[in-house]
Amino acid sequence: MGKISTNKDWVYKTIIYFTLALLLTDFVYKTYFGITYHTREKCILYATLPRWLFLGYEFTVDLFMTVIIGIFVGTLLQKNFTKYKRLYPRNQITAFLYASVIPVCSCSAIPMMGAMQGQLRLRSIITFVVAAPLLNPFIVALSFTVLGTEYAIIRMVSSLILALSTGYFAELISPKATISDPEKLLSCTSNSTCAVPGKSIYAETFRIFKQLVPYLLIAGAFSLVFEIFQPSVILEKLQLKEGPLSFALFILIGMPIYFCNGADILFLQPLVNYGGLSMGTSIAFSLTSTAICISSFIMLLKYLGKKLTIHISLFIMAVIFIMSQIIGILNI
Repeated sequence: MGKISTNKDWVYKTIIYFTLALLLTDFVYKTYFGITYHTREKCILYATLPRWLFLGYEFTVDLFMTVIIGIFVGTLLQKNFTKYKRLYPRNQITAFLYASVIPVCSCSAIPMMGAMQGQLRLRSIITFVVAAPLLNPFIVALSFTVLGTEYAIIRMVSSLILALSTGYFAELISPKATISDPEKLLSCTSNSTCAVPGKSIYAETFRIFKQLVPYLLIAGAFSLVFEIFQPSVILEKLQLKEGPLSFALFILIGMPIYFCNGADILFLQPLVNYGGLSMGTSIAFSLTSTAICISSFIMLLKYLGKKLTIHISLFIMAVIFIMSQIIGILNI
């Protein structure tokens, strides 16, 4: 049994590091050639594979690889938490700052909840998960250079408000947040993805990953459908540029669209610069399409359950709508 476990561990380890190497190579390749969501035709795979096959790869294989590495990083954090505990976020503000400096999307951040569970308050965990896809150094730099200083500052402030308020809301309505001692941390439950004692970080990574596979397949299928039908094209043809109806419509259409790592900014550039799209509508679309895209929503169902996930998603949409209204009233 020991030899079989060792062989399995070697296989898991090989897959994880091979996956990491592929993702790093892909990142360097895209960065060097300037390949983004809107310039995917320059990608070798996009040019050689049929469109349906490329999209299938992007929304399944690529998603699987991203999640595996996200779980692996989360497992490392969990294993070394006590050793480096002083370096970890202690409250919502530090959780927001941590999330804002690491280049991960929601599909990478959500699996880290398993490592944070039992170590951080629920409000801090949710703040981290919400903030991670909204801001990172690349997104901030892209915001300043593509849509300007005003958009960048408003996005950062709006992201802070959204992440903090969502964290408080989640803890308010969740039974797990009913903690008598304010300093007491959440404990692992039988339904959580806490580590199994004695398992290596590689075996633990795949244990959690196997639990997520059905959700990832559903997420990939939904993302593929929305990509094929291209709801983003509808946005480009609409004449709604500002006002409550525009905010609501862009929020509803933004949620199912798979945008991460600043793709929403590149999408908005022509609509803002040449279409006269208002700042309130731009922020509404950016925050919705990155904070609660369909992939992250389905993955959250696994970690938080249907009830809490739906409540959080509705709360996020409501907060974004209110912030968009305020931005519109201020004529920013």
